[in-house]
Amino acid sequence: MPHRMILSLRYPIRAKTLLAALFLLAAPLCLTTRAADKDKEKKPEKEKKEKIEPWVEIRTAHFIVASDGGEKTARRIAGEFETLLRVFQATMPNARISTGVPVRILVSRDGQSFARMAPEFPYDKRREQPPGIFVFGEDKSYIGVRGNASGHFPYTEIFQNYAREILKLSYRNLPPWIEEGYSTVYGNLSFSDRGVRLERPDPDDLSVLYESPLLPLDLVLHVDRKSPYYNPGNKNSVYFAESRVLVHFLISDPQFAGTKAMERYLTAVGSGADSLQAARDAFGDLNQLQAKLDAFVKQVSALPTELPVSGAGDSGGTLRALSAPEIEARSADFLARRGRNEDAQDKLEEALMAEPTLAEAEQSLGFISLKKDDLDDAKKHFERAVQLDPSDALNFYGQGLVAMAEAKGGNGSVPAAGAEALEKAVALDPDFAPAWSNLAMIYSERTETLAKALSDARRAASLVPGANNYQSQVAALQDRLSQPEKAGELAARATRPLPPAAPSAAPLGNGTARTSSDSGLRIERKTEPEAKPSTTSTVSAAQKTEPPPAPVPPLFAESSKVYSMVGTITDVNCASTPQIQVTLKSQTITMKLHAESLEKVSIKAAGSSGAAKGATCSSLRGRIARISYILVPSKAWDGEMQVVEFRNQP
Repeated sequence: MPHRMILSLRYPIRAKTLLAALFLLAAPLCLTTRAADKDKEKKPEKEKKEKIEPWVEIRTAHFIVASDGGEKTARRIAGEFETLLRVFQATMPNARISTGVPVRILVSRDGQSFARMAPEFPYDKRREQPPGIFVFGEDKSYIGVRGNASGHFPYTEIFQNYAREILKLSYRNLPPWIEEGYSTVYGNLSFSDRGVRLERPDPDDLSVLYESPLLPLDLVLHVDRKSPYYNPGNKNSVYFAESRVLVHFLISDPQFAGTKAMERYLTAVGSGADSLQAARDAFGDLNQLQAKLDAFVKQVSALPTELPVSGAGDSGGTLRALSAPEIEARSADFLARRGRNEDAQDKLEEALMAEPTLAEAEQSLGFISLKKDDLDDAKKHFERAVQLDPSDALNFYGQGLVAMAEAKGGNGSVPAAGAEALEKAVALDPDFAPAWSNLAMIYSERTETLAKALSDARRAASLVPGANNYQSQVAALQDRLSQPEKAGELAARATRPLPPAAPSAAPLGNGTARTSSDSGLRIERKTEPEAKPSTTSTVSAAQKTEPPPAPVPPLFAESSKVYSMVGTITDVNCASTPQIQVTLKSQTITMKLHAESLEKVSIKAAGSSGAAKGATCSSLRGRIARISYILVPSKAWDGEMQVVEFRNQP
């Protein structure tokens, strides 16, 4: 003890230095030990986050569902989508719910998995991902969804986009009101063990119709795409809101649903009948229908509608585990269907290196090469796909498309092998319309096989009644058969190759779903007049002997029914005094209103039933008001003003 004390006293500086050195040496050791301990603690957590769960697959009648969320998630999504198709069948008479090729559904278990499947939507807690992506194509369709999407109606826009595609497949000549209504009404479906429930219409639509009285049904039912009421950029207008709620009412009301009124209406307009007259025949007195619709809008505590859906939802067959290359190939095909061909090709080639016998990857590479006009590569991939999986109709369909593309490039006829490949495709999948249509093109090259070509074209048109290109193909072949002397002149119309339709892809979730321009064009073409075969001339002559049809009633007559809307008077035209014209705007709704004289309009002060003092034409600009008006036909404005009630400025 004394010795130690001496050392500390005799060499205080050296002792302090030694202690400091020991402390400095110990500090990093402690930090290293603590860091190592923290790494040990974090390592299992990090590995858990990066762990990729295996994918499983189940197949139903119309879907191939794959998920990394386990069997329960896969079967739940499969059952809901199969039930959705049953709802379409129950509420869309004669709906074509299948193209013959099952829709592929990829169900990610969470946001991180969804980001790997859809890299354009990275996982970020500060930015919400869409609940799903819908890609519809002529040969293949995909739906990618987040299995953990929250909300009462998480897949609203997926269901709505699906309904739009069913409409395109199933119907022609649909008026805008029913097309708009059908494509949005399915957004508020809920599923349970007891069945399917259709909730009340969108609250925003009900609010619009509650603020402004309903438009006359004569007007709504007769509006076409040239009408000023039809403005796709203004989907919140009274016309669009009323169209959507009207379809909702006709589907859910027991009287109309029970009498199959909608089925009679769709059949009539599909055959070319006037929309307004078809509505009178199917729905009865339109004034009574309007009164019922008005009462439906004003029901505050109405209960949801239980939709009759026959049979239980198909939740899939035997569960199958997918290998890593298999899910890589399917995800890559999903990328390609969204236009990311280069990324998809790299992933597909990697999948084939890991699993060389993967027919799905060969098929996807074949379609990518076909899009790039690399016919040698496409031919090689489709041949390999056929060898690996001779039971898939799409492999033979791809071979047929390659043969047709080669013939087109060489300005020659399609070789027999092309027709044989397509014949195998339709033998494996008789409901696949594109293969029938392409067969019709090949057989139309020779006069002696024109009858076979027409038969195949009619088969395609019957499978997809809403496709105008198939209907036109039938008309062109009928022309050739009825006018053999013009067969050479008309051959080009029937033999012109129809490339696969560009798929429409829509990320679905917050905001309006984006659809491709091609999708919009297809809708527009449904209203164009169709080419008619020359043989119809005799029918037209016979019809001339029949009495002329009764004149169509006017769109709507001048009436004393008063409508009103609350909004801001954004513009005033006083140039033709005493006449006055104003523009009233409420959100995206704009009304042009007129008065012969301001003196004939009752103008009321804000918060009072008394007349406003000193109101002049120019003083109206910028004021918030409720304006009551009467609709007028054939004018440059929408209505004649009756009352202007000022509101307090915010």
